[in-house]
Amino acid sequence: MPHQPKTKRAIINADDFGFSSAVTEGILRAHREGIVTSTTIAANMPAAAEAVGRLAEAPDLGVGVHLNVSQGPPLSEAGRVLAGQDGVMGTSAMGVIRMCTLKPWRLGAIEAEFDAQIRWVLDHGIRPTHIDSHRHAHGHPPIFRRVIRLARRYDIPFVRRHREVLAGQNWPVGPTKQRRTRRILNMLGRLQPLMARKQLVARGTWGVEHTGLIDVAWLIQAARCLPTGVTEIMTHPGCPDDLPDGASRLGQSRPKELAALCDPAARQAFDANDIELIHYGHLQRTQRL
Repeated sequence: MPHQPKTKRAIINADDFGFSSAVTEGILRAHREGIVTSTTIAANMPAAAEAVGRLAEAPDLGVGVHLNVSQGPPLSEAGRVLAGQDGVMGTSAMGVIRMCTLKPWRLGAIEAEFDAQIRWVLDHGIRPTHIDSHRHAHGHPPIFRRVIRLARRYDIPFVRRHREVLAGQNWPVGPTKQRRTRRILNMLGRLQPLMARKQLVARGTWGVEHTGLIDVAWLIQAARCLPTGVTEIMTHPGCPDDLPDGASRLGQSRPKELAALCDPAARQAFDANDIELIHYGHLQRTQRL
């Protein structure tokens, strides 16, 4: 008999694959020993090639592209205008939006850099399951439009949807800055189905407000409150960080998140609430929101 999907399905995605050896190791461990089902690779980061080489250890892990114009060196000639004098890109989420507003011609460079990163992933033998972005860059509608164009060009079926509406009650209150980020992304995300409904298979993405704060209690709460349909949960596990100081604000939280994702209580909560853990590659293109 064909597999009958459950009414509640969760994609547990670990962002930042290839950021460093320690981040890559943590993601693979969170998949092997925990509940992570999916990851996205940052093709322009120093450990990306090493990360690709380790995918043979995780044949059931879904792999997408983590588009990045906020950190690391550009892969494209056009992308050099996005980098500083040190040759490295270093723009915050709001900085990307301001740049596109004040210097709209930079959108062409962003698209060219994203194109180069996708081609790098394809050239390394990976068929991406989906696309997301570092620091939520594709939440900005002009960038989102270009990401959808690239997804269609390279036949990548799905893109992360920016919509975090946590069901249920008694969620912890996230930091002010992250609450603001969630509100902005939710506002911008209302436009995404109007521009590309077929690429948005999930009801939304949880973990924005609580980035760096996801623990076992949060995961159990998510399992209890998850709505019917497909929901992505964004996570950032890693082993003790080997990134340089200041390279990531998540250095202290990655090992804690790894421990939470590998805690048997987390898996038990998803099992007890009859939630199927999947990745984007398990979904049909005809799926609707």
